[in-house]
Amino acid sequence: MRPHRLTLTAFGSFPGTETVDFDALAEAGLFLIHGPTGAGKTTILDALCFALYGQVPGQRNSARSLRCDHAPAGTGPSVTLEATIRGRLLRVQRSPAWLRPKLRGSGVTEEKSKVIVSERRDGAWHGLTTRLDEAGDLVGGLLGMNAEQFWQVAMLPQGDFAKFLRADGEERGKLLERLFTVKVFTAAEGWLAEQRKLAWREAQELRRQVDFAVQRVEEATFDPLIPLPAASPEVDGQGAEPPSRDDDPLRWAGALLAAARSVAVRAEEEHEAAARALREARLRFDQAAALADRQRRHADAVTARRALDERADERADLQAVLDDAARADRVVPLVTAVRQREEAAAKARALATDALARAHPLLPSASLSLASLPSADELAGLERDRRAELARLSELLTEETRLSGVRRDLLRVEEELTRLVAEDERVAARLAALPALIEQAEAELARCRADAARIPAAEAVRDAATDLIGIDRELAGLAAELETLERREAEASAAEAELPARLAESSAALEEVRAHAAAVPAASAGLDAARAVLESVRRRDALAAELETATAAHQVLVDHAQALRERWLDLRQARMDGMAAELARDLADGRPCAVCGSEHHPRPASPAPSAPSADDERAAEDAHESALAEREASERHLASLESRHADAVEATGDLDPDTAAALVRQAEEELSRLRAVAGREAALAAALERVEAERERVRDQAARVAEELAAHHAHRTHLEAAHTRLRIRLAADHARLRTHLARTGPGTPEVAAPDATVADASVPDATAPVPALAEAAVAVLAEVQGELGRLRRAAEMEGGAAREVARRREEAREQEERARAVAARLAAGRARHEELSADAARLAARLDAARGGDATLAVRLSRLTDEAELLREAVEATRAALAADDELARARSQAREAAAEAGFADVPEAEAAYRGPAERERKAEALRRLDDEHAAVTAALADPELAAAAAEPAPDLAGAAAAREAAEQAHTSLASVRDRAASRARRLAELEAELSACVERWRPAEERHRLAERMAALTGGTSGDNRWSMSLSSYVLGERLRAVVEAANERLDHMSAGRYLLQHDLRKTAGSRGRSGGGLGLRVSDGWTGVDRDPATLSGGESFITSLALALGLADVVTAEAGGAEIGTLFVDEGFGTLDEDTLDGVLDILDGLRDGGRAVGIVSHVAELRSRITAQLKVTKTRRGSALATSGVG
Repeated sequence: MRPHRLTLTAFGSFPGTETVDFDALAEAGLFLIHGPTGAGKTTILDALCFALYGQVPGQRNSARSLRCDHAPAGTGPSVTLEATIRGRLLRVQRSPAWLRPKLRGSGVTEEKSKVIVSERRDGAWHGLTTRLDEAGDLVGGLLGMNAEQFWQVAMLPQGDFAKFLRADGEERGKLLERLFTVKVFTAAEGWLAEQRKLAWREAQELRRQVDFAVQRVEEATFDPLIPLPAASPEVDGQGAEPPSRDDDPLRWAGALLAAARSVAVRAEEEHEAAARALREARLRFDQAAALADRQRRHADAVTARRALDERADERADLQAVLDDAARADRVVPLVTAVRQREEAAAKARALATDALARAHPLLPSASLSLASLPSADELAGLERDRRAELARLSELLTEETRLSGVRRDLLRVEEELTRLVAEDERVAARLAALPALIEQAEAELARCRADAARIPAAEAVRDAATDLIGIDRELAGLAAELETLERREAEASAAEAELPARLAESSAALEEVRAHAAAVPAASAGLDAARAVLESVRRRDALAAELETATAAHQVLVDHAQALRERWLDLRQARMDGMAAELARDLADGRPCAVCGSEHHPRPASPAPSAPSADDERAAEDAHESALAEREASERHLASLESRHADAVEATGDLDPDTAAALVRQAEEELSRLRAVAGREAALAAALERVEAERERVRDQAARVAEELAAHHAHRTHLEAAHTRLRIRLAADHARLRTHLARTGPGTPEVAAPDATVADASVPDATAPVPALAEAAVAVLAEVQGELGRLRRAAEMEGGAAREVARRREEAREQEERARAVAARLAAGRARHEELSADAARLAARLDAARGGDATLAVRLSRLTDEAELLREAVEATRAALAADDELARARSQAREAAAEAGFADVPEAEAAYRGPAERERKAEALRRLDDEHAAVTAALADPELAAAAAEPAPDLAGAAAAREAAEQAHTSLASVRDRAASRARRLAELEAELSACVERWRPAEERHRLAERMAALTGGTSGDNRWSMSLSSYVLGERLRAVVEAANERLDHMSAGRYLLQHDLRKTAGSRGRSGGGLGLRVSDGWTGVDRDPATLSGGESFITSLALALGLADVVTAEAGGAEIGTLFVDEGFGTLDEDTLDGVLDILDGLRDGGRAVGIVSHVAELRSRITAQLKVTKTRRGSALATSGVG
């Protein structure tokens, strides 16, 4: 990769657009980038990295914005790089995200990151992509390395490599992991470690399952009621001693299963014999019970027959009541109809009375009785008279409506006449005042036009006076600046003379402090080791206390589990003792017994009040298993604590916490002392840089002051010539202004007579001194500005005055037209008023005759309508009352005829015989029950089987029941023994199979755990077979580091004049606290003393050349490892200030040797010595307005 041209705009510390021509700089092979501290030297490298990868190195990439704060508000940051990568000429244009001002309104908006990648082909640029991700993949793929690798390979940051040189193995490994891909080896280490944990957990879990299965077999074997016989060689089947549970659990379980099966066979035979005896006893009891039942049923039938004979009269009464109720059903509906007609007739009479009362004032008679009421025809005649009158008066309603409209129109006409008379008076007054107003507006317009004509002459005088005053002030300021520049020139000369002594003093102090700083890493490693020992001692003591607590807790859990097991066995035994009562809970008449098969259960066993159930037994067993699991978890926790405590004791021995703390304090004090001294290194280095920068600044300042002095002298000569020309122009323009004012006539009183005295005093002749000319120009400027302001105000009023004249004339014309219109409207209104008054008088006379005594015709019509409606309602109510009385009489006659036909004397007797549906149903149900009981008793007494049983003697039920109970108890006891024996045999068979499966699963898991343990320890660096305690990834990185050391020694040997060589050390570095971590150590071999040194003991200059050699070697190895493009231009950043002259020569020779193959090397430094040795230079200058670039010694 070879950069050709870099252009950056508003980026970093550069507010404008700057261009770096790398082709011109690379022609010299070695070029220098220099400038003051903070000017932006590193920003150039940041821009190069940003163009390629879209990010900048190190912590600077986390900055909030890459845009220059000095750039104009609307200028966005951008970087453009033209570079050749693998033979392809590319142009990358990038712009980072930034906040730009909004195009509309105030505030800012975010502009997103952008990129354009183009390729030069056939003499033209062709776009490749504008996507950020595609651009990154394209550049990264061509270069063959990521951003981190490019920074280390192309930028060579000496500060980072100085840290790398002094770092411990862990920190050195972190950097190497970023540069070399070891993910596959790290993943293998992690995978093997995870497999070791998983295999250990699997083996432990399976072993716990084996132990738990053995314990369950042992628990299932125990039964105090049916113990197993002692194992014998015959039972075992091999003629040897019985197997042991610990030595061979599978054979031990097989022997227990064989014994349990033998016991189950014997229990089955005994149970079958008891079942046969139980069946015989139950048969005898069932026969006796059946005979006793037939004798009881015959006796009950005889007793029921006597009771039915005593209730014969009750049955006859029920039948008579039901017959009367049936006859009354035909009369009751007619009685109900009579009641309804009586209610309807009463309601109709009430309505008729009410209607007549409301129509009373309209009737010829005042009586309200039905006998004296007028007939319906008379009431209808009165109604017809009212409605005829209504028809006649309705025809006059339109006349009344018309009268109201005429009166409203008359009122509106009167109001309009009043308004028109007032308007006519106002128009006449305005027409009389308008001529005077028009004359006044025309006079104002003429005055404004005269003042506007004087403005050009006044502006010419003002401009000449202003220019003359400005030049006077600039001349005065220039004189002060010349004095200041001369003083600064003297100060720069004095400062430059004293800087060499300050520079030598700062260099000596820095070397002394760096010698103390070299001992800090070793002291820090010692402190870390002491702290690790103290932490181990404290952890050992804490684990001892925790182990004691865990031991006591484990014993409590063991006792609790044992107590729950004994309770479970006790409940199990108690349940077996009461098994007969538990079986009896499921018995029911007609359902066969599960033990004997009988459907009769005369005396089932009853459980004791405290007898346990199957749920109680299961709950106790679950509690025991839960406690057993807690005990096993406690055992695992206790084993873990014992192992951790043993490791802590092995690591610390008998060391007490006080002694360990004292060692830590001693190490802290030593480290604090060294750091206090080393803490001054940065300040002293910064002071040295400041002195060097100040020397450069003083030299630059002296050159700039000389340039500024020459420029100021030339500028003063130019200003003096311009001052003479303006003085002559001012005199001429002021004279023309006086002439113009006199010719145009008087304006305002203030400027009407600009006499010669004022003019002569304001503008002296051209030969007057400069101060006098300045005072005269100020006076003329004040006079002319006042007059010019007045004239401009008058000119601005010209348009308004013209509009006012036109407006007054238009108003006069409008008022004349308005006066004519008002006169015409007054004449028409008066004629309309006379016409409306005549119509209103005629209509009022006709309507007064028609309304009679009512207030209005509408009131009379409303009253007649109400009277007609009242009469209509009275007619209808009277007719309805007479019809209701007729219907009532007919209903009463029909009810009396129906009662006689049903056999009742009158209607009340029929009502008394009626029964409701519910009562009738109750009496019918009682009658049916009596009939059913009589039929059932008759059938029972006629049964021959019951009659035969009554003739036989009573059976002995008590003796038969006692014999059956004894047989059932014996059968139940033996059934329980048989079931428990068979259940135990089945349970042992299942548990034997489970135990066999657990053992088969556990043995392969144990083998896998041992293999995973060996492999993980080997690759993790903790195995005894791993001599250097080196992990697999550390080994790979160590080999990469070995290659870097070999490449670095090729340069270090030359730069150190054959004194120093780097050595790759496989041992752990000082301060590495992990169990593994070897393979990444570095030592420095001193050829003059023959002693291997720690890199931390190197001086500042020795550290620089060693770290530079490392950086160059790492660049070669990373490029070869990544298979990327060759880097055509390298940059070395800072550090040269610590080298003496001979060492600097060696370093420059090495860097110059990198030019082989056309490669260029750029050195970033502010060391003054390099400027005299390297001719091709890129200078970075900074000012208050930002930084800029300049190239020298090229082309």
